[in-house]
Amino acid sequence: MKSVKEISDITGVSVQTVYRRLTKVKAKTSEVLTEKTDGMIYFTEIGEKLILEELNSVKQMENTEILYLREQNKLLTEKLASLAEDLARLTENSQVLLREQNLKALSPPPDKFSLWSIIFKRKG
Repeated sequence: MKSVKEISDITGVSVQTVYRRLTKVKAKTSEVLTEKTDGMIYFTEIGEKLILEELNSVKQMENTEILYLREQNKLLTEKLASLAEDLARLTENSQVLLREQNLKALSPPPDKFSLWSIIFKRKG
């Protein structure tokens, strides 16, 4: 017979998790899963088997979820890199446009001829 702490060490989960899963397993079955001896809770053979199955299924679900989240993280990282590239291009384009506007502002204005200056051209 193994204690809750031993099951916790075997499966790599916390003692709290073992207790939580134990209550769920107890709700599913009418079997005697634990015995209390000297103030310590020990699993019966059936209880040990059922709790290990429960904890392993939880681990498998967590591993599946972790793999899914890693894939999502990879996709989002790629999208973020793409957006960063787009932002760099937009920044470069805006800098080019600003330079062009500054050059236009600094260049001398073209000579303006009004209709009256052409008609009444002074001969000099």
